[in-house]
Amino acid sequence: MALPTIVAAQTFSTKYFAASLCCKSSFCFFQVRYSRYPKTYVEPIADPEVYKSGELPTDISTPVKAAPHNLTSSLTSDPLAIKFINVMMEDGKKEVCIRIMNKTYFEIKKIQYSKYLKADEESKSSIELNPSKIFNKAIENCKPLIGLTSIKRGGKSYQVPTPFKESRQRFLAMKWMVTECHTKELETHMPIKLAEELLKAYENTGNVVKRKQDLHKMAESNRAYAHFRWW
Repeated sequence: MALPTIVAAQTFSTKYFAASLCCKSSFCFFQVRYSRYPKTYVEPIADPEVYKSGELPTDISTPVKAAPHNLTSSLTSDPLAIKFINVMMEDGKKEVCIRIMNKTYFEIKKIQYSKYLKADEESKSSIELNPSKIFNKAIENCKPLIGLTSIKRGGKSYQVPTPFKESRQRFLAMKWMVTECHTKELETHMPIKLAEELLKAYENTGNVVKRKQDLHKMAESNRAYAHFRWW
């Protein structure tokens, strides 16, 4: 009786890779990921409401991992504003974009507060003074719901209406806002131009909102080609 074939295997482990060598197979590498923290360390919690409620899952003696650079517990932190800063950033100059965003909030606050002082008592309650709420509402008004996708059928290309995902809607609204500010005259500083466009979009007016409406009209006019979309 023939003895079963024994395949000798030898494994080498290093810090980043593990290599497996077999007699009947080729020499191959596969990556091994290590964590700098032991398993007893827990993830950081940045939500301030959790600290106020006293519902922390661990006590003070539990070791916690270091928080990433983009995680903050600040009450004024806005995830949408952080995404807008990343879209506006050029050549990695993030500090410049952060200063532009802070100055834009200051300009919005100054314009709205001047309106608040000139308004009568009845219309003062309808004037929004929070720049963060104005910014979020302006981006929401600029989001396109549907767009056009080029699909080729029978040797011809058709512009087919296609709904956008939430991430795509948000990106196009931010990109159009930045592009519209870049098309204005260079004598005006970027925070002033951005504040004016955000206030126009907050009131559902301006060129960015018009661009969204034009895209919706084009999609409506091409609805006859909607059956070409298969996904």
